[in-house]
Amino acid sequence: MADRAREIRDRLDTHINRAENINFVFGQRFGPLKLQETPAPALKLDLTITRRKANEITAEVEGVETRIARLEDRFESRMAEMQCELLQMKKALHTGQTAYNFEKDLAAYIYPPGTSIKHGRIFTTLMDWLRDNRETPQGRESNRKWEEFKIQFHWSPGHKKVFFKMLKCRQTYAHPEVDFTFPIPANFTEMEETQAHDIRDMAIWLNEQH
Repeated sequence: MADRAREIRDRLDTHINRAENINFVFGQRFGPLKLQETPAPALKLDLTITRRKANEITAEVEGVETRIARLEDRFESRMAEMQCELLQMKKALHTGQTAYNFEKDLAAYIYPPGTSIKHGRIFTTLMDWLRDNRETPQGRESNRKWEEFKIQFHWSPGHKKVFFKMLKCRQTYAHPEVDFTFPIPANFTEMEETQAHDIRDMAIWLNEQH
């Protein structure tokens, strides 16, 4: 856009120069008084005024393009930040889910068949159960499987510490600070979206009661 404005301005400069040459040649041949009787001076004045406006428009367009370029730079910078944030979120969620799957599947492997595994502190509950049931037939069998598992995979206190760290990775993203202005997901119907907003209003009201 700025290039086009500059092109128009440059063309006006060319026309003004031509008008000045015509004025000079005509004035030399017929004199300045005769020149004033022609439309040439008025034409040059009109062109000069138009060039001034073209200069103003060009400056304004250049300013707009500069602001647009700055906004584009900010947008690209923000997009890069968001991509980095999303990557960190994905890493954290996958790491945390890996730890959760590990403790859930470990419990299913160690506990006696048919044992109901409740959500929550699965690994800690399993370790407590193994300790408290060492002397029972089922407990001995489960402890044997746990000891063999540790030997097979070289389980160490360091693994236990890292496991709990992995488990915490998804907490920040799984329980974010709620932004009640954030859009409802696209897979909600229009009615469901309306009811979701109703529930948001209820949540805000309940939070204000504390």
